[in-house]
Amino acid sequence: MQIAARFSLGNGSVMATVSSLAPVGAADAVPRQSRRIRKILRAIVPFLLGGLCIYWRANSYTRVWSSFMPPVLYWKDCISPFLMAKAVIHGVNPYLSLQQLAGLWLKEAHPANHPTPHPPFVALLSLPLSGFSYPALAHVWLGLEVLYVLIAIILILYWWRAPLNPLKIALFLALAVLWMPLNEELWQGQFMTFLMLLSICAWLALRSGKEATGGALIGSMIAVKMMGAPIVLFYLLQRRWRIVFGAAAVVVSANVLAMLVLGPSVVIDYYRNVGPLNAKLWRPAEGNLSAWAWGVRLFAGSGFSYTVSPLWPSPKLTAFATYFLPLAVLALALTCAWRARSFDIQFSWLMAAIILFSPITWYFYLLLAVIPMAVLARRLCSSAAPAEVWALALLFWSLISIWPLFTDHIVRSYGYTVPKFGRAWSILPFSVGLLTLLPTFGLFGLMWMLSRTDDPPRSRSITTSSPTRPF
Repeated sequence: MQIAARFSLGNGSVMATVSSLAPVGAADAVPRQSRRIRKILRAIVPFLLGGLCIYWRANSYTRVWSSFMPPVLYWKDCISPFLMAKAVIHGVNPYLSLQQLAGLWLKEAHPANHPTPHPPFVALLSLPLSGFSYPALAHVWLGLEVLYVLIAIILILYWWRAPLNPLKIALFLALAVLWMPLNEELWQGQFMTFLMLLSICAWLALRSGKEATGGALIGSMIAVKMMGAPIVLFYLLQRRWRIVFGAAAVVVSANVLAMLVLGPSVVIDYYRNVGPLNAKLWRPAEGNLSAWAWGVRLFAGSGFSYTVSPLWPSPKLTAFATYFLPLAVLALALTCAWRARSFDIQFSWLMAAIILFSPITWYFYLLLAVIPMAVLARRLCSSAAPAEVWALALLFWSLISIWPLFTDHIVRSYGYTVPKFGRAWSILPFSVGLLTLLPTFGLFGLMWMLSRTDDPPRSRSITTSSPTRPF
């Protein structure tokens, strides 16, 4: 059976005909021109990627290690759970400003003067770490993050049905540290490696039919980081009650436990005031990729390190777009997930919804795109996709992997400067500011490619079909 695939690129198009019955990589499965391009890419791409890694990321490992040196040590995000745990032990409100809490237990730090954005359950999770000094806790935190990544790699290799060779796992771990979202996460000391592991476990649990377990893992994501609601909403619409009740049970239990320890007023104040305050505070940040920040970018202007001019200044349009655009993105992701015939693609769209629908989305939140990236790679491999399609996937992956400092260096070279805060302040045009959203464009590109590989409709007369359809 022949599967015809057409993929348009610019003004031209590439036709590729592959046989679903031929083994992957068979010589007659790809046209002669495509084979020629594949040979060229095989010769060039390894050297290109290797050169880029050496040029851009020669200091990736030293960068992570240097984050334990002052003053960067006191910029790490793990300072928040440390201070929250100290506050709980001493009977202090953990949602005083970080500056106030640091004044009590970590005078060397000078954090921002706002309360931590972490949910109340994080304060309870952090209690076992309260016995460490802060420098020791930062090292323990890094060790836990590396452990989470290691387990995630093993689980993905298990799903791929690849041999669990210790040398291969170690190589994947070493290469993973070079990837921008993970390197940023290790440098920042955040929760995203833990969230990534929870999402992978939930995906595999639901894949194997363990709906209550999968729902509980999704609920854990919500309790720790307020991320996972789009998945619960999707399965609520599908009336998959075991998933919904499993998630709800964890979320309710976590908050009831937090109320018993912290007091109901503290928990209620977080959801009523602290959470919305942090979402609004960080909405104009140039590094915030959340759909909740797009309205500010379009109609109010954004930027903390520089100012990106709006496309059209309008307070009314800003207020409207701030709520309309994230809801539109959520509706798009849920619709694509609903129409997906493959569970892996369905769950990938839900992960994309989690990333973009989060009130705050930093670059390292793209760690949650590991599932869509792994699913796309496997489906392209199983469909013997032509070299041009692999090159496009590599392009979108590269956009997701762009370093924020590199993007900032480019955008600052445009626009003009004005004196502000006693120094030169850059004013950039709206079009240049779009470069900071390149990871978002890369994520949409990957999801579009993933949808193009969805399973074909089931036929009543044919019981077997190709596992994927190439472009």
